[in-house]
Amino acid sequence: MGASLAMAACGGEMTPEEAANLENEALAQSESELGSCNNWSEFTPTGSQFCDYRGCGSYLTCDPEYVKNPDAAAKGTGEENIYYCPDGSPPWRVYRPGTFAETSSYRVCFDQYGNYTHTEYQYSSTLVTCGC
Repeated sequence: MGASLAMAACGGEMTPEEAANLENEALAQSESELGSCNNWSEFTPTGSQFCDYRGCGSYLTCDPEYVKNPDAAAKGTGEENIYYCPDGSPPWRVYRPGTFAETSSYRVCFDQYGNYTHTEYQYSSTLVTCGC
């Protein structure tokens, strides 16, 4: 609609094809401008930490107490090669939790004239230690 008004002011109404072409050109220019960002910064800690129950691998156990009690499950049995329990049932998988630290990185974006347009952020997390 804005393109139609601009063309009307310059001497005539635009055809739908002309309006679509003009919009596509504007979109391509906007995408080009948004793509002109500097490199990402180094990842830096945000100060946030969280516990992920699958953070440090897992082990198999036949003891139902390890499934019921998460503190016991975190300690492990050391018997990771159990494939079947003595009664023939499959063992339970118990996950070892890990503490993760969140990090962030950013890059600053400029238009084709070198003017600041926006800043983009990305987040990641890194395993700090096993256990929570």
